[in-house]
Amino acid sequence: MALDMEILRKRLREAFGSDSQETVGKKLNMTQGNVSKLLSGSQQPTLETIFHISEAYEVSADWLLGLSEKKKVTRRFGEETYASAVEAVMGLCLKGGTAEFNERGRAVTIKFDDDLFCSLLKKSYTLSKTDWDLYRNWMELKLSLFEDKPLLWHDIWKENSVFPLADEATTESNWLETYEAAKIEEEKIEEMMGDNVSPFRG
Repeated sequence: MALDMEILRKRLREAFGSDSQETVGKKLNMTQGNVSKLLSGSQQPTLETIFHISEAYEVSADWLLGLSEKKKVTRRFGEETYASAVEAVMGLCLKGGTAEFNERGRAVTIKFDDDLFCSLLKKSYTLSKTDWDLYRNWMELKLSLFEDKPLLWHDIWKENSVFPLADEATTESNWLETYEAAKIEEEKIEEMMGDNVSPFRG
């Protein structure tokens, strides 16, 4: 199967986002001219370049090459670092979660009042304790549907138009629909707030 340069160019642009060609060049240790050639399709990337792009922009090499629709690199178990764990917990705290420490500050309890998060975490935890293969399959096929869905403001789940949907959601497809409804509500509230400080940014 030949490399589809149009897919590659499109996905390179998507991966690079708002980074300028100069910024991309610095991240990948290449000239701005070479970045331009990659984006125009006049130069095919080497295997090493694909590897560096995947590492720098945290996207799957298979996705870049059009072999998969799964964009994000899946972190293997055991690869979490202290930095990534702290960032994950702080991400929850900035969206309305709380961290409570014991007297010595050596143990922490995290409270995060988000219906979708709790539903997905509960299912994930239950499956992992029941059947490891089933759990891994669910992670790959179902949880991955939410990898591009940013956390919403926790109180959005209490909104009158969202709460009934969340209360009845039982499947991942239900939750995707509920998420979209909640996202629309969050955007409405954010628009009403205008220039005021937004509760959604942490």
